[in-house]
Amino acid sequence: MSEFTRSVGRGGVTIESKKSLPVGTRFVFELRAQGVPDTVEIFGEVLRVTTTDRSRHLLDIRYDAPAERKGLDVLIQRIFDAHAYEKIRKHPRIPLRLRATDTSLGDALQYVVRDISRGGLGIELELPAIPKTIKTGTPFLLTLTLSIGPVALHGEVVWLFQPPRERRVLNPALGVQFGKLRPETIERLERILKLRGLPAPPWRAQVSFGLDAVERMP
Repeated sequence: MSEFTRSVGRGGVTIESKKSLPVGTRFVFELRAQGVPDTVEIFGEVLRVTTTDRSRHLLDIRYDAPAERKGLDVLIQRIFDAHAYEKIRKHPRIPLRLRATDTSLGDALQYVVRDISRGGLGIELELPAIPKTIKTGTPFLLTLTLSIGPVALHGEVVWLFQPPRERRVLNPALGVQFGKLRPETIERLERILKLRGLPAPPWRAQVSFGLDAVERMP
């Protein structure tokens, strides 16, 4: 599920093939999960082909949104069902991945929203360290545009993770707890949790922290 939302969220993926394919070739990915009888079909199109020095071919594939949701809905429901046995977390997390820009940094991609739930979300930072201006308790705002309209999710930072120097393969991360959301915002958030209402990939979002987030809150 996480790899699916990661790849589809980017709008494409690169795969290695033993043979080349003409640009424009259309085909279907069939994604299966253990214990789920229905497949998730993703339509793809070859955008570019690059030959490597090992006589292999790298195919850059563009994804389309799945036309048949039955298998996807089953997977999402399994996440919600499994959460019934969760002892610590209050809400089930959906491994949605949204690349996000910081409103104070222009169009530079600095963050990835990696998980989202009814109560909050997690963010991975594409930076060597968490900015000193971000601390626990710092106000936060995520804004994105759905096919059903815009949504603004506000809250505050509740935890920070800065990997030690010997574990640089890990990125800094933080967690956000949502504040009191409006009924229409909750309704749109519920649609996000079911992967409905999202625009065509690649998905984009904006994050704000501190005073900038407070000034932008609806």
